[in-house]
Amino acid sequence: MDSTKEPTPQVPEESIKEQGAGDKNDRSKKKIKAVVLVLALILIGLLAFSYFSKDNMNISIPQSFTADSMFAEFKLASAPFQAKIPAYSINYTELTNLLDFEKDQAAPFSAAQKAALNQDHFFVAPNLDSFYFYGVGPNEPTSRSDDWTYMYENIKGSSRIYEREPQDAVFITSDFLLHVYHRLLEKEFEFIEQTEFYPRLQAMTDSLFSQAVSGYNSAKVGSRDRESFERLIAFFAVPKAILDSAGSTTVELAPGYEDVNLADTGADTDANILNTLESLKSLMPESSYNLAKQELELVLAKNELKSSPIFGQLLTASGLSDLHDYTQYAPRSHYNKNSILRSYFKTMMWYGRSNFALSSSELTGDAVLITAMLAQGNQLENWEAIYAPTSFFVGKSDDLGVYEYSEVMTKLGSVDTNDAESISKVQQELKNYQGPQIMSSAVFGDEVFDLTKEELLQKTKGFRFMGQRFTPDAFIFSSLTQGDELPDPETGEKLPSSTTALMVMNILGSQKAKPLVDQWINQNAPASKNILAKRLSELEQSFSTLTDEDWTQNIYWGWLYTIKSLFTETLDLAGYPEFMKRAAWNTKSLQAALGSWTELKHDTLLYSKQSYAEMGAGGGEPEVPPVPKGYVEPNIQFLDRLIALSGMTRDGLMSRNLLGNEFQWRNEEFIRWLNFLREIAVKELQNEVISDDDFETLRVSPVIFFDRILGPLPNEEQIENNARSALIADVHTDTVNGQILYEATGIPNYIFVAVKDANGTRLTKGLVFSYFEFSGPLTERLTDEAWRELNYKLDKSGVPPSPAWSTTIVKQ
Repeated sequence: MDSTKEPTPQVPEESIKEQGAGDKNDRSKKKIKAVVLVLALILIGLLAFSYFSKDNMNISIPQSFTADSMFAEFKLASAPFQAKIPAYSINYTELTNLLDFEKDQAAPFSAAQKAALNQDHFFVAPNLDSFYFYGVGPNEPTSRSDDWTYMYENIKGSSRIYEREPQDAVFITSDFLLHVYHRLLEKEFEFIEQTEFYPRLQAMTDSLFSQAVSGYNSAKVGSRDRESFERLIAFFAVPKAILDSAGSTTVELAPGYEDVNLADTGADTDANILNTLESLKSLMPESSYNLAKQELELVLAKNELKSSPIFGQLLTASGLSDLHDYTQYAPRSHYNKNSILRSYFKTMMWYGRSNFALSSSELTGDAVLITAMLAQGNQLENWEAIYAPTSFFVGKSDDLGVYEYSEVMTKLGSVDTNDAESISKVQQELKNYQGPQIMSSAVFGDEVFDLTKEELLQKTKGFRFMGQRFTPDAFIFSSLTQGDELPDPETGEKLPSSTTALMVMNILGSQKAKPLVDQWINQNAPASKNILAKRLSELEQSFSTLTDEDWTQNIYWGWLYTIKSLFTETLDLAGYPEFMKRAAWNTKSLQAALGSWTELKHDTLLYSKQSYAEMGAGGGEPEVPPVPKGYVEPNIQFLDRLIALSGMTRDGLMSRNLLGNEFQWRNEEFIRWLNFLREIAVKELQNEVISDDDFETLRVSPVIFFDRILGPLPNEEQIENNARSALIADVHTDTVNGQILYEATGIPNYIFVAVKDANGTRLTKGLVFSYFEFSGPLTERLTDEAWRELNYKLDKSGVPPSPAWSTTIVKQ
């Protein structure tokens, strides 16, 4: 067998068989492991009492702990139904409320729009409205909770029954429901990060910094330990300066949330962070201070790839010419809102990307010391209180970490960090563990040209304190791209250095994406045509073997599983509405999937590894207008999965006491209204006559309650930036060409859908994602705020065009 042959890309079993995966017996075992974990944490701390012994360190950790504790179940329930809408055709002249829509928008529908209603029974219209908030600054007060709920409020018309009009017929899209889920989850995690994770992160960092200082002072001059602690002082001084500059929050949720300050104090300025480091100088060896200062300056500049002052020489000496990507320290996603979130982002990015390479004896010794210090300082509980919930959110680390190193240290019985042979035993044991599956390092040097992708991945194997997580889409990207490594021996071709999200959708099951991927390859990577075809086929086969339990192991996978249900091309759609049978609807579904996937990547940007109402009467009652008859996009499989995903999210956070009453009612309301929408969708498919009361509830209530769900917390500022839904996420870094691949959403567009059932022939209106994919230079990374500056104004000339394929359903 050719030893240089690239392995078939298989979804790594250890990366998918985790929380929630396995049979019911496995679930019971995982609950037991959770109890064992707590006992192990206590025991490790007790038995590490001799940690800083005199001349050398014989570290003995009696028992390892596991990452397999189950957070929550994905409880998928689906009541039976039978789709039986008779086949039909529609001419736009049959739509009883079409003229009302035209009157309301003060313009007739165009010939292209009418033709689309006849042929496809729907079209998407670009959102050209001149909204009042286009003139509002991002930090100014606003009455809006969210763009989507605000625009749906306009679509539904007045909540007063006597003021309703025929054009107030809402079309509730899968796009809208996925967006509400995203905003609710983002709001919850944003709060948890500030009130739970941040103080634990700060306490843990303080402890580890202090222990590193004590270890340095206790270690013999010239010993390996002293050199190791010299590095670790600098390593922990960087996040300590960042965290201390921003202040602190409380671990306990304040009753009623009245005492939680979510405002931006602006305390985390570069000058303040460097001054905070300066205040630590007297505690540190001069060499450690200098290293920390150099690192901090690069972190704060956040604009280049450069050898790390702390790690660079040791990485090079071990055969890994690694450039640290300091552009990753630009706070993005929701982390730009205040000092606490920005500091949390930078610290977690530091802990997630700094690699104590296994190939380096010195850095492996550092990792052993960190693992032991967690126990000695009673900080394992804080570490696990951050790692476990974020694992439930995104998944387990793609790199080796505390779990794996503690397991090896337990197996060996003791590790002498002053003894190179003892560290070598640790290295040998850890070579048997699965290495990273996602290339997330900028590796340079002549040796790259002589390595395969797999060999290069193995060279980056090492300890990361809070490693970034394995995600299936990043694995797809990593499997389909490469830098300057060796070409595939079978085809003689190299993979391209960049990619497109269409490939992810292709693997997830979108038939619409397949020819679009072929077009992308022909235009952007013709020299990689055969190797890409081979890899895509292998990935499709690999992903086809995943079980439902694999797909529902955590929030990230469950979200992708829900997105997968949007792809209905291979389903028997007999009895479904005609618009869902049209090829154009597959384009709409692909765009919805990409829009929601972009929100998923945005929400998990920090953690996931990147490849590279009753009204009073007013006089006599006028005649009640006929009820506008709206419609729910009747994808029952999608609704069932979203209900299960929402329930798993609620249950998982509650099981860790991370979901206070303020968020519990929001989750309950969201799930309640999802169930109502499912009931309506089933009635639609079964061609039942829906009551006026249900139609009125559909028109008014979900939008109102979703707006409340996304509303501000008590004592939270309601500002314009928090209501804006346009967002951006960098999902892949192409170091070969110096480019970053961005996925983004903008102001939602309108969708008009013609429906025909037992309740009449009518036009409905809703919202869908506007979606963008483009590349930008590898400099400082784009933030939500910068992207929104381009979108929240009438002149959108600075916004890049949407993909050409997505514009085929847009009619003007």
